[in-house]
Amino acid sequence: MAQTTVGLKVGSTSLKFVELAHEKKKWRLKKLGIENLPFSEKEGGYLNDARFLTQKMKEIIKKYKLNPKKIVTGVGGESVAVRVIKVPYMRESELREAIRWEAEEHLPYPMKEITLDYQVLEKSLPGLREGEMSVLLVGVKNQTIDEYLQIFQQAGFCPNIVDVNSLALYNVSENIKMNTKEGVALLNIGHYITNLIILSEDRPFLVRDIKFGGHNITLYLVRILRVNYGQAESLKRARSLSKMSEQLGGKIKVEEIEQIIRESLSDLVQDVVRSFEYFTSTKEGTAVQKVIMSGGVCLLEKVDTILSQELEVPVEKMDPFVNIEYQKPKFKELLPSFSPLFAVPVGLALRKITRYD
Repeated sequence: MAQTTVGLKVGSTSLKFVELAHEKKKWRLKKLGIENLPFSEKEGGYLNDARFLTQKMKEIIKKYKLNPKKIVTGVGGESVAVRVIKVPYMRESELREAIRWEAEEHLPYPMKEITLDYQVLEKSLPGLREGEMSVLLVGVKNQTIDEYLQIFQQAGFCPNIVDVNSLALYNVSENIKMNTKEGVALLNIGHYITNLIILSEDRPFLVRDIKFGGHNITLYLVRILRVNYGQAESLKRARSLSKMSEQLGGKIKVEEIEQIIRESLSDLVQDVVRSFEYFTSTKEGTAVQKVIMSGGVCLLEKVDTILSQELEVPVEKMDPFVNIEYQKPKFKELLPSFSPLFAVPVGLALRKITRYD
């Protein structure tokens, strides 16, 4: 019987899950769902406090008959630091001893405050001098992990694995066939945080969490259109620029709304451009070739075109299910229209669970 994994993404506006069967040389989609968190005009935001999330998790587990022991979830944001570093070639036992010293040098948090992990990416990547190897270094604040796990524990279970959302995004990229992944950027725009990964030789070269998301676009709409936060969120959910114009009574033309969306993305564009420039300067002139985007924001009409124009590279929307088998009639309400929303949950579900406690 095929092993299954449930990737559960706990977001600021929704909970999304993907259940995959890990069959021989392939994956099969078994279950898929999204539960949007309610918006409260009184609170001026989404109901996503710990108590509410706990109740929502219980409901999802029961409604979709998910096995809690098979859940893989992820964390992200400012409390997570990911670095790709070069170290002298050494045996695994030596690396385990040395990694803490490397972490103290490369990660921005005191060692006593974080949970540390690492993975050797390659021992002979182009650009590495003889006797060097590339290591992915990950540090997550203990307080973040504790608070996150507490939500699950209050729901009556503990996830099997706690991963990092940006690295889940990388898991998806490994499952997508491309002619080359050199200079490909993965951009996942969430509500508060954008995950950015730039690939080189099929491996992460740069991994960043940028403090920008759909929330920033909403705030810009509030300021420019003089609407409240809930109304601005409703406009975004319309996705279509013409429908947004209709909701505004036709007072603002489609072309004007497109320009407003473009302006709202300016801070993100500046941040991403700086990362691209760092990649180019470090890689001896090699430029980023393409952006593959995911997350709720990319459902907005023309946002991919706008980003392509501003970043001056091709931008395409990610389909994380491209090499995953599934029954199209069974999932037609969500796939393929909402495929980009599930990039991180798919990446989490691609993790293979080796033990059940």
